[in-house]
Amino acid sequence: MARGRYTRLKRYRVPDDILLRILEYLDPKSLFLACKAFKRIYACTTEYHPLRYKFELAVNGMRDGAAPRAVAPLLGRLHLLLSYQTDWSRLNWTHEYKMQAIAPSHIGTSGGFIHQIRPHGVYSTLEITELPSCRTGRSPAQTRRLRFTSPPVETICIDSSQGLLIAAHIFCQGGIVGIQLHIRDLWSFGKHPRAPAESYEIQTQSAAPVSRVAVAVYGSKMAMTLEFVDGKINHLLMDWRNFGARWIDDQDILLLDNDLLIVLCKKGRSPPIINLCSISNLASMCVLRQYELPGIWNHSSIKFHPNVAPRLPSSSALFYSDPASRILVIAAKSTSKSSANALPFNWLFINENYFKGAPFRREHAVVPWSVWGQCCVIKDISRGKTSVVPHPIGSRVVFVESELRHGTTSLNLIEFTPFPENPTRLDPSWSMVGTRSALFPNESARRLPSSAVEHYAVDGIGVTEDNIVLFLELQPGFRPVNILTFGAPQTRQSQR
Repeated sequence: MARGRYTRLKRYRVPDDILLRILEYLDPKSLFLACKAFKRIYACTTEYHPLRYKFELAVNGMRDGAAPRAVAPLLGRLHLLLSYQTDWSRLNWTHEYKMQAIAPSHIGTSGGFIHQIRPHGVYSTLEITELPSCRTGRSPAQTRRLRFTSPPVETICIDSSQGLLIAAHIFCQGGIVGIQLHIRDLWSFGKHPRAPAESYEIQTQSAAPVSRVAVAVYGSKMAMTLEFVDGKINHLLMDWRNFGARWIDDQDILLLDNDLLIVLCKKGRSPPIINLCSISNLASMCVLRQYELPGIWNHSSIKFHPNVAPRLPSSSALFYSDPASRILVIAAKSTSKSSANALPFNWLFINENYFKGAPFRREHAVVPWSVWGQCCVIKDISRGKTSVVPHPIGSRVVFVESELRHGTTSLNLIEFTPFPENPTRLDPSWSMVGTRSALFPNESARRLPSSAVEHYAVDGIGVTEDNIVLFLELQPGFRPVNILTFGAPQTRQSQR
């Protein structure tokens, strides 16, 4: 072969239409990673709506919903997804609905509904109002309202994916506190078709009055926490489909799924730990792993804050929070008066899947904090703020802060986007970021305008995937409530 003459390897360019056909087979995460690696794939993705929609689902930690494309075309989903994410990141709600809850009543949110329970002695009136969600076709003008007359109840839990409503009543018999549970169909308030009976009673072992009740449901399992005025805490675990039940008395519990439970244990002066338990069979509940908590929390009050995003989305949802991106918050409040350097609040954030994947990992029976802490991030809440409560919803955490000096209240948001384009620089309040953590927090805040609170103090909030519900301070005869909806079409009132 003559010098200077070499064969060249010819490279063929795949036509764009064929490349697009290939890319359509990728799942959202794989498509995102391909876009990061190849500029041409990213350029094609941004110009082709089906791929752009899939790309944005990955970026925002969402999944495509089951709503038929004929009813909700893909381009409409993409536009709603983009505006939905922009509104949440800026805390820019696009619709407000104000209501007044008649006092006295028990009011709260559960399963995408707001409920009011008004006691009348031997019976209660239960009013349930569906919260707006343009993702599932419930515009503010199309929400459903239900009204039932029920036996006396104080709290309810709703699982709309199962059409399930569990209502609880606390009573005292023979000096001992008891619980009456009503397992009802959400839409008719009759017996739920999968429950053995419409009610179930069980006694506690305490004579002290109950100060707080909380109920959670996952699949066939129900967890109820009772906090008594003397500080004692009891938890009832029950399979509501066969009424198999057991009591435990640890500090706090949280249902991860139908088969896994995490339990916060703190006995005497021993360091606090988290037990990962199998509850496939409640009668033979067993501990699978133990996780040590930070040593600095030895003198702290510790509590789980469960993620309230539904694990099973509505069949009419256009898109929904990816269950793989769910955030769990563990809050610790220092009770030590001798430690001047201890901050009153620490929030630990970790992906729920870390614990759900534990049975399949090779780990020691007791996992030290130095190991699993590398998958966590911790934020310190300053002393100058009043008590704040985190509300995890999907990959977001919402909380309210009140400045007593200035009399102002602000909404605060922490977003843990799975694939941040430009991770923000964290301020010193993030005291620990684990080297193996895939959580990248992005914070935003907005001062609540006087029109949203009407010069009332905010007593508490409820959070859903589409709404923030403000429960304002009690007034004579009523409690003001304001429902802030994200992703709804702009109204004249919201544009002002």
